[in-house]
Amino acid sequence: MSHAWTRPSYIAGLSLAGALLLTISGCGGKGPEADDSIVIPDSTVAAPTAAPTADGTAPAPAAATTASPTSPALAENVKAEGWGTLKGVITFEGTPPAPKDLVEKGKALKDPEICAKDQPIKTERLIVDSGSKGVKNVLVYIPKPTAVNPEAKSAAATAEIVFDQKNCIFEPHVLAAMTGAKILLKNSDPVNHNVNSKLKNNGTNPNVPPSSELPFLTQGGEKTPGEVVCDIHQWMKAYWMVTDSPYFAVTDEKGNFEIKNVPAGTQKVVVWQEAVTGSGFVTPPSGQAVTIAANGSGTLELKIDAGKIRPE
Repeated sequence: MSHAWTRPSYIAGLSLAGALLLTISGCGGKGPEADDSIVIPDSTVAAPTAAPTADGTAPAPAAATTASPTSPALAENVKAEGWGTLKGVITFEGTPPAPKDLVEKGKALKDPEICAKDQPIKTERLIVDSGSKGVKNVLVYIPKPTAVNPEAKSAAATAEIVFDQKNCIFEPHVLAAMTGAKILLKNSDPVNHNVNSKLKNNGTNPNVPPSSELPFLTQGGEKTPGEVVCDIHQWMKAYWMVTDSPYFAVTDEKGNFEIKNVPAGTQKVVVWQEAVTGSGFVTPPSGQAVTIAANGSGTLELKIDAGKIRPE
């Protein structure tokens, strides 16, 4: 006896089959976790064909999806309407706390013949210029530029970046680098040090023998700066930030910074200083909007209020 399928039962059967297929494909353990990265489909894989409509005609083709021009994975292929320079200054408002001695002169518990031999080792957590009130070692970067200048990318990728250990202090205290750039881990001291990077994507912990150097290739962009310490000399601490973008700078002794070849238009700029409440972000973690003029510049001037400094 033949079985006639009504249209509702046919559709119900398809729904049940689809549910079974989804259940089967979901087996096998937890898949990779999604993040805010942009996923670009493989161009060699054909798109699925839509089912016929109720009257048997072919459905209208779906509208093409256009990726956002601010997507990090596509930014290099976006044509910018010119380039400019981002510059500015970060200053301190109020009275900064006096830098504390991490190690008193001649009283280092490890390697006192080298560490703090001639002068105390002071904290670099917050360094404010007495005249200009400029704040040193503030990190400024654009995590998701609307486009990437080839010259800016080349300069960041080939920059000579040295992370030294001298007189039992890390130099520089705050370091920024682009993904894929090489950091030279250097030890200028006649004693052993190690570089224990606690960054999520750029973790490393090599021993660096006296008067030697080791290369470290950065592996991937970070969402936030991370600590780097020396376990041998526990007062030694620095911060690294690795970005997928070539647009970053660290302020000088007067609190000034400059970033060249930035795409014209509005960019979200992030400012971070280690002693500030809220994980160090002076701006929102997503950044503050700054407009860059084509063949010109954009300026960012911010003040760090004394009330926003975490106690040591």
